[in-house]
Amino acid sequence: MDTDLQAEIDRLHNENECLSLMMATNNNKGEPNASYTPFAWLNNRFYILVSGLATHTVNLQQNPNLAILLADDENKTKNIYARVRLSYQAKAETVDKNSEEYESALAALTERAGKTVGLLASLPDFVMYRLSPSKGTLVQGFGKAFAFDPQKSESATQLTNRNIADWR
Repeated sequence: MDTDLQAEIDRLHNENECLSLMMATNNNKGEPNASYTPFAWLNNRFYILVSGLATHTVNLQQNPNLAILLADDENKTKNIYARVRLSYQAKAETVDKNSEEYESALAALTERAGKTVGLLASLPDFVMYRLSPSKGTLVQGFGKAFAFDPQKSESATQLTNRNIADWR
């Protein structure tokens, strides 16, 4: 993948200016729900800590497939239609509270989102999910959209009228 594209993806995954992700989930009737949550990016996966009472958590339990969106702050974009954004198709899996993976993800979330994470993790209804991305799309502005496989960093393809159907 082009180093500029990879740098942009890394910035959205790791920088403190994008602390939360937006997600679209569906319940078992196919009804959509849009929401957001803080995240940590660790080992090429997103980690989220969410309440079992939240609609998105119930949806993830019923249907583990979701869409994720990371986007630049609206106030920082020159043209709202050309806002830099990164989206993924992903699959959610719960992380065992007694695992090293849970501890690592909790530490990473705490570093990004603060001490509230520890309080939430102590509540019985909060669940850690690992979100494994599959298809990715990076939009850097007009005529600057790229599709890629997150597992193959060299896979970025600029989207055009000729190839966009292949990536949908």
